[in-house]
Amino acid sequence: MKRTTAVRVICIILALIFVLSLLTVIIPTRANAVTQSEINALQAKRDQIRAQQVEQQNQIDGLRNEKAGVLEQKAALDQEANLTQEEINVVQEQIELYADLIVEKKAELEEAKAEEAEQSELFRVRMREMEEGGKLSFIVVLLESRSISDLLTRIDMISEIMSYDKALEKALMDARAKVEEAEKALEDAKAEQEAKKGELEARKADLMAQVAEAEALVKSLEADIEAYKAAYDETEAAKQELQRQIDAKVAQMEAERRAAEEAARKAAEEAARQQAQQQQQQQPTQPTQPTQPTTPTYTTGSGSMIWPCPSCHTITSYFGWRIHPITGVNKYHSGVDIGASYGATVIAADSGTVITAGWVSGYGNCIVISHGNGVSTLYGHLSSIAVSSGQSVSQGQTIGYVGSTGNSTGPHLHWEVTVNGERQNPLNYAT
Repeated sequence: MKRTTAVRVICIILALIFVLSLLTVIIPTRANAVTQSEINALQAKRDQIRAQQVEQQNQIDGLRNEKAGVLEQKAALDQEANLTQEEINVVQEQIELYADLIVEKKAELEEAKAEEAEQSELFRVRMREMEEGGKLSFIVVLLESRSISDLLTRIDMISEIMSYDKALEKALMDARAKVEEAEKALEDAKAEQEAKKGELEARKADLMAQVAEAEALVKSLEADIEAYKAAYDETEAAKQELQRQIDAKVAQMEAERRAAEEAARKAAEEAARQQAQQQQQQQPTQPTQPTQPTTPTYTTGSGSMIWPCPSCHTITSYFGWRIHPITGVNKYHSGVDIGASYGATVIAADSGTVITAGWVSGYGNCIVISHGNGVSTLYGHLSSIAVSSGQSVSQGQTIGYVGSTGNSTGPHLHWEVTVNGERQNPLNYAT
């Protein structure tokens, strides 16, 4: 009887250990895991970009067949490069997600291995007990029963032990299968990441080839001075139109700011007048606040600028009048050209509000920021833009990246400073 009780106690203890070990598997241990849907969403976005690339290539082929102007072809090639850069950004996001996924899969693998070791230890202990107690066979246990009731009790006990042994063995097999599954998931994630890295390098090479092709188009104009002059004049006309729009927008912003200040002044005067009148009448009621007109708020700058391209201070073309190296005509350069590597970071020279962020003929991808008090800055030939029109930006904030879009034969940043409609030498504001 003591032996029967001891066996039951052992069975109960082992069963509890088994149940607890299963609970540790069921209870989640991490939150905010990377989901496959996030990766799939990026892939869908990439497929959409690729569809746009096909359309853009058809447009490029059409322009070539029509023998369109060089600047039109250059603009189309620049847009193709923009799409490739967007695809590169998506692939980079996928790589980062896979990096997070790999960290998670490694943690899952370690948990699975720990679980397998735990189940293996339970199984090993049970096997040792069976070997040590081998002389106490199930038949002997049954033969030692003293009554039908005792026999039924012993049969029930043996059934429980056998069920536990089977469950223990299954738990060990499941734990080993989980380790194998976790190892495969980790290897798959690593393989996907490596594949994406390969795609990224290939797309970067494509991007550089597209940029070089676009730049070669502008360089080809040097062989035809008349065509170059026509293209130059077209670009200058576009620049003048852009400056007209900038001046109009800056003037509008200044007018709105002054109107808001005047409205606030009048509201304060009216509130003070009502308060004085009520004091004379000794009325306890509060003065009625006049309704102020709703006007947009604009971020203004500090009045002190910083260099817009932190990684490079090399000036390849200065501000002011110069003899154009190709046309031989005295031309006005409205800003400074800062030579920099493709993709170098471009930052806001001062805080302000973005009034232009997009494609502008001649400038390519272009950003214009109003800093208030009639001051604005322009950033041209960008490879990509990181802000949008109407957005407030702070001094030093990344707004885009150096490129060679528009009328450009190499990667550089064209930077302009305008004060009250007049372009100024940017080197007088930041060096």
